[in-house]
Amino acid sequence: MIPRQLEPEVMDESGEAQEYNQMDHREVNELFVTDLAWEVTQYDLTGVLQVLDVGTGTALIPIEICRQSKEPHQIIGIDLSKEMLKLGEQNVEEAKLSEQISLKSIDAKQIPEDLGPFDVVISNSIVHHIPEPADVFREMVRVLKPGGLLFIRDLMRPESEDELMKLVEEYAGEESFYAQKLLANSLHAALTLEEVNELAEEAGIDRFSLNATSDRHWTLSGSKAAE
Repeated sequence: MIPRQLEPEVMDESGEAQEYNQMDHREVNELFVTDLAWEVTQYDLTGVLQVLDVGTGTALIPIEICRQSKEPHQIIGIDLSKEMLKLGEQNVEEAKLSEQISLKSIDAKQIPEDLGPFDVVISNSIVHHIPEPADVFREMVRVLKPGGLLFIRDLMRPESEDELMKLVEEYAGEESFYAQKLLANSLHAALTLEEVNELAEEAGIDRFSLNATSDRHWTLSGSKAAE
């Protein structure tokens, strides 16, 4: 197994944020939201839900949730990158979803006490950015309502450099050099299933399920026990 190599926690250069926003995330985001919707049904969560998106980036996941759902869910997206959030605000406005989606500059490791609790807490590809992800896991559990749904998906660190480069070639081979470098760095910084399982247990996530859901992703779903 290759060792974990950290990458910058915050992508806050304007050019980086622009390039990220222009990358084609459509298929990955659609699948994330489709899988999330299925999990919501398993937890008998109905009606208008209060949702927190941790590491929302340019708000593409909240927008996709609103696009797929018939319910006017209320979504708060948090991120530390002000440049990402600027683009996210533009994306939300262009999608005419400002009444459902609000974005805030908040550190996922220190979510304010007055935020939440939420019916659903989600995170897509933020965990690998965090040097000590245990802090983020604890915070996501803390702001979740008892019986609510925690749904996290992120990259999975490959076994070898050869495997890593094959993944970069397959999924970013036709993208820009920047996009290829970004994926390679992210795979180096990603966690293994064993590491995620340990974090989930330490955070006290109730009834959690953890699986490799593609050749480069893991997905965790779980809840918070009644107090």
